[in-house]
Amino acid sequence: MGKMLAAVFHKGDKQGGDIKLEEVDIPQITKSDQVLVEIKACGMCGTDLKILEGGHPANDNTILGHEFAGIVRKVGESVQDLDIGDKVAADPNEKCGYCINCRRGLSSLCEYMASGTTFGIFQDGGFAKYCVLPRSALFKLPENIDLTAASLIEPLSCAVHCHNLADVKESDNVVIIGAGPMGLIIESVIRMHPIKRLICIEIDEWRGQKALELGADFLINPESQDVKSEIMRITNDAGVDVIIDAVGISQTFEMATKIWAAGARFICFGQDYRAEAKIKPNDIVRYQRKILGSYIGYAEDFLDAIELIANKKIDVDKLITKVIRLEDLLKTGFNLMKTRKCVKIITTP
Repeated sequence: MGKMLAAVFHKGDKQGGDIKLEEVDIPQITKSDQVLVEIKACGMCGTDLKILEGGHPANDNTILGHEFAGIVRKVGESVQDLDIGDKVAADPNEKCGYCINCRRGLSSLCEYMASGTTFGIFQDGGFAKYCVLPRSALFKLPENIDLTAASLIEPLSCAVHCHNLADVKESDNVVIIGAGPMGLIIESVIRMHPIKRLICIEIDEWRGQKALELGADFLINPESQDVKSEIMRITNDAGVDVIIDAVGISQTFEMATKIWAAGARFICFGQDYRAEAKIKPNDIVRYQRKILGSYIGYAEDFLDAIELIANKKIDVDKLITKVIRLEDLLKTGFNLMKTRKCVKIITTP
């Protein structure tokens, strides 16, 4: 059977837990629709850090890592459309296909998935040499695609989904709250399209400068500047047409409701299960504003993300801060994430 190195999550006595590099058995295909993938690159996500700190649930004794791409090494007997050697990217969120949400075209809100099926969180994922996944979770990639870049497909699909929900127009003032990895990836997608101006709100100097490098027109630091006054100055008192909250805490939600224009679209993207916020319903009704949640990418968003990566429409070099060996995940990867001076860190087995 053989062994492989993997980063395994272990729950603590309270919320959160620890992650350890361990030698585990190489997984084997046990169902006819499964595929054995040799992982070539897996991105680190803020969710991984939240799992360790208790801000996101995960199953005990599970291999983390849910942003990955690799090469097909073995297929189950019912898999007819993938060959050994094909490049693939994983949609880590396993859906059932038959619940009411799946059948309404809302597969990423699958009721089965909500019970905990994500590879790299609730099932073994990509911080390892190999992973077994159902055929339905895999997207075949163009032969010429770079697999390190392809590890960005999953988060990029989420950004594409967010952009599409926001219905961004050329006449819009757009604000992104939070220049963390996902905020910056969303910015990269928005900057592909013409808009009036793009404003970033960020407290961290390194991340703020990165947002400017990727195309933000203005940067506001809420620790040293009055956000509402700056927004009104920049937009000539118009307010903001599209607000994307890539942080997801009470303060950022309430910040958004102080700067939105009439008819604004407010996209809640960042997640913190513990956050609560107050809002006046009349502020929505009277000014015909919209508040939308953006969760994860749908299948069509994955296809768009694949095209963006394969055709080099996204500047991957500006988004990948460091590529590290899996062996360096703990001492380099997580420590660098905690400094907040990185966009995406990619691990290779």
